[in-house]
Amino acid sequence: MDTLGKKYEEKFKSDWEKVPNTSIDRLYDPVGGYGGISNICDFIIYNYPHIIYAECKTTKDNTFPFSRLSQYEKLKTKTGIKGVIAGVFIWFYDKDKVFFVPIETCKHMIEDGEKSVNCKKIVENKYKSEYRIIEIPSVKKRVFMDSDYSVVLREEN
Repeated sequence: MDTLGKKYEEKFKSDWEKVPNTSIDRLYDPVGGYGGISNICDFIIYNYPHIIYAECKTTKDNTFPFSRLSQYEKLKTKTGIKGVIAGVFIWFYDKDKVFFVPIETCKHMIEDGEKSVNCKKIVENKYKSEYRIIEIPSVKKRVFMDSDYSVVLREEN
């Protein structure tokens, strides 16, 4: 499924490139034997007045376990900074749903004992009202979704 994840990242980038006045840069995974070195996220996106630290994840399952968010600690360092949005974009590909979970929400959920983000709970609005999770408007194409990620910029931050 690694291939699907990489292709999702390509689609994510191309969808962001459609948003006017947006700069998006892919941070490539460090290679060459540099153990213990990792990037803060997959992409850094800029659209005045926001900078977004975006991690992309895919899952076939109904849930995305926080244990798969290895960038959590690094992303957490970006909380509370005006104009900074940090979090994880999750494509639940068997459910045809894409969500943005801000890192602050991940932190809150983990502190509350949640082990994962559950797609069904989001859709059925069964999470606490203070859990801020944004559904990304998306239209299913053959495999991937055409998504309007600009909704993240319009949300109250």
